[in-house]
Amino acid sequence: MKKILISSSKGRNLKEVLFFLKKKKIIISYKKNNSRSLYFLTNIKNIYFLILKNNDFKKYIKNNLIDFLIIGEDMILNFNYNNFYNYKFIKINIFYISLICNNKFIYKNKFKIITKYIRISKNYLKNKNINFKLKKLSGCVENSCILKISDLIIDVVSSGLTLKKNKLFELKKILILNNILVYNLNNLYNKFFWYLKNKHVKN
Repeated sequence: MKKILISSSKGRNLKEVLFFLKKKKIIISYKKNNSRSLYFLTNIKNIYFLILKNNDFKKYIKNNLIDFLIIGEDMILNFNYNNFYNYKFIKINIFYISLICNNKFIYKNKFKIITKYIRISKNYLKNKNINFKLKKLSGCVENSCILKISDLIIDVVSSGLTLKKNKLFELKKILILNNILVYNLNNLYNKFFWYLKNKHVKN
């Protein structure tokens, strides 16, 4: 049978994703001492696990390179991956997109806000009639708030430990999110029929 490739990111959800797959009887050979590896065997023959960067998901799905993708709902809402073939919500862990400030926060007529979630942020701020200047940052957004480069940030919050350790405060939860399982149905059909043909159909 052809390879079945499951993919996820190496971000905040990886530990929970691995545990979720383990409950489904798919065990990944991932260990901390080989954490630089990106491609892993599983306990099931012909099923493999691949770690991708968030920005690469769209390209891999579009080119039929992966069969299953476990991704945060924020990626769908913010980047509008409308070429996903099929998907369903799965309960791995709940996280939030929140409005965050530092301990020097003061009210202003116009806020300088930094985020990686431009689309989500614009929709929320306009709906709340907040006057803002929005700037995109793909790296560690918390630093802009810690260094007082921005008045506010809009970012993902899970456990809240990062905020607590850096003396940042969650002003408002904007969205409550979960994870999504995206699957390439056409690709799976092709692999299934290839398997049947090679196993059961005589030349």
